Amino acid sequence: MELFDPRTYLLVTNLLGVLCALVLWVQARSFPEEIKGLRDWAKAVGLIAFASGLSGLRGILPSLLTVVVSSALFLFGQQWVIVGLQRYCGRPVVWRPALDIIGALLIVIVGLTYGSQHYQGRLFLMSLAHIAFSAFGAYLAWQAQPRGFGSRFLGCFFVLGLLVAIYRIATLPSVTDRMDDLFDQGMIQQLYLGFFSLGVLGLSIGFILLANERLRVDLEFMATRDPMTGALNRRAFFARAKVEWSRSQRTRQPLAAVTSDIDFFKNVNDTHGHHVGDLVIKDYCQRTGQMLRIPDVLSRFGGEEFVILLPDTGLAEAKQVAERIRKEIAKQRDKRLPTYTVSLGVAVAQAGSGSPENIEALLALADEKLYQAKERGRNRVEA
Repeated sequence: MELFDPRTYLLVTNLLGVLCALVLWVQARSFPEEIKGLRDWAKAVGLIAFASGLSGLRGILPSLLTVVVSSALFLFGQQWVIVGLQRYCGRPVVWRPALDIIGALLIVIVGLTYGSQHYQGRLFLMSLAHIAFSAFGAYLAWQAQPRGFGSRFLGCFFVLGLLVAIYRIATLPSVTDRMDDLFDQGMIQQLYLGFFSLGVLGLSIGFILLANERLRVDLEFMATRDPMTGALNRRAFFARAKVEWSRSQRTRQPLAAVTSDIDFFKNVNDTHGHHVGDLVIKDYCQRTGQMLRIPDVLSRFGGEEFVILLPDTGLAEAKQVAERIRKEIAKQRDKRLPTYTVSLGVAVAQAGSGSPENIEALLALADEKLYQAKERGRNRVEA
């Protein structure tokens, strides 16, 4: 059954690949350096595009270019896709033994081209390589973060490529040994080449979706987190606090707030330098965060001032949490840092008379308790 001339598929693949490689290259230059792999994917898609272009010139150019070189470009392009995924996922890049296998495949392909002239053998080897590539690519795509639509889309395209390659091997008995079999117009060949053209576009879209999702997550993190400690910033804290306040009022469960200051922090900066002061702030944030529950909220309000929100926590329990934090911070866990202490103020809101009327009033009450702790000698908890 004749649909399109196979050369048309390869020409379309070549043009799509060049355009997709260009888009990926532009993204690589405009995206943050932390999002890795885009340049590798651009190179990979470009190599696969040139491979399809050379294949489409079979019968016009020598077999060395249209068979051997195009196969080499295709295999190296697939390997570069894997390298890009490894870099994107933060995994160590492994070129070997893949390069050894590619070299061995190319030697066999040369023999099947100029020796036995066995088209089925070449097709079988390339399909096997595509199966291995698709299987490993699907695994890496499924593990890629964030696990959203982009990673699933890319993973599904790898799986589809895997199934098509398996189908191609299963249909090899129907392929004859003519040298121009690439350009037969049978249904099997047209389906195979059609998916090959679609696959280049699909993988490129998957890479773009994956990178865009990572960029969105990074931007959301930057917009809601303190860049030095990773704790919530003021804006994100109040957005979360309003939700917890509404839930507390609706369920009539207590909501506790703990404000804290690192004692004599200016002396730390003056004595040891601002770099050590930054390390002290990071240390406090990390150790405090490890003692909190998942629903609890830790926020840096500025300088050495932190606020903790404890949902469903009464005054006695909140005071115990604050006391555990105070005792833990007083221990010098990191010998590279100076010993330091922290003062904490605790306040609780619960539906009923005498309770703070909003989240701002709750924090103001906790601040009053914090000032009392400072006035009474620091390194203490007041509630």
